[in-house]
Amino acid sequence: MKTVLIVDDEQEMTLFLSKLIERKGLKALTASTGEDALRLYKENKPDCVFLDLHLPGTKGTEVLKKLRESDPKLKAYFITGDQLFAEKNPPESIGASGYLLKPIDTDDIIKIISLL
Repeated sequence: MKTVLIVDDEQEMTLFLSKLIERKGLKALTASTGEDALRLYKENKPDCVFLDLHLPGTKGTEVLKKLRESDPKLKAYFITGDQLFAEKNPPESIGASGYLLKPIDTDDIIKIISLL
């Protein structure tokens, strides 16, 4: 079964995304910190990661850098409400496959996971 890791410190976001992903027949894992995300990644090797850009403690960019060391081809998408950051930093410049701007369009999530 394909697995998706959702990393966001907003519980409503992780719950929303995990339900959507599970309704599409995939396994969803959730983490609220970068440290938990790295542990879950190591234990489960998910096929895709949705990662909040602004996490408490370890920032999303640092988490992604560590994930990329394990799997350079990992599909990893930043979740952010910071449109200015997204405009100034192309996703590939920080190692991401893309951005999902909040509020997230469910069609965007469905398109991404349908390609896994």
